[in-house]
Amino acid sequence: MPTFEAQSDAGFYELVNRILMRSDARSLQERRIRPRMEFDTEQRIAPWVDKSPSEGDFITVRCFDLNKGGIAFFLDEPPPFRKLVVELKCPQKRIYVLAEVAHYAPVLLYPNGDIVLQEAEDVFEEEDLPDLGQPVPKILVGCRFLSRWTPCEGSGTSGTSRAASPSG
Repeated sequence: MPTFEAQSDAGFYELVNRILMRSDARSLQERRIRPRMEFDTEQRIAPWVDKSPSEGDFITVRCFDLNKGGIAFFLDEPPPFRKLVVELKCPQKRIYVLAEVAHYAPVLLYPNGDIVLQEAEDVFEEEDLPDLGQPVPKILVGCRFLSRWTPCEGSGTSGTSRAASPSG
């Protein structure tokens, strides 16, 4: 008989799969073990600093892509945190995942959703670039999922996780 943890993990992967299918995702061409899928939607994140986040710590971010192992989203500034909780929601359900920042890079986000690394745009002359509108400077943050996370009922100041410790 499957354990509760195995059932939770199966439910998590099923939810990620449903979210990916609903987002009309297509695979990005890259050399990853797990292909990332476009995920242009708003979700919420909360930094994990010294203690688990409360409801008031969550902010809404625009996401870029998602796979079973991680998520990428945009911030206005480099992340001042290493660990975070990601809230993934679809109409019927919300799940929380403990994650860690794997990398981040300054990018230019164009109105059509295209992104260009800021350092790469410096290589091209302005007249060589297609007119995609005025880009907005952003930080693209890539995160790795660590484990499921459950906010405690009531206080909202602590949670449970199968991860050994969020610090480190």
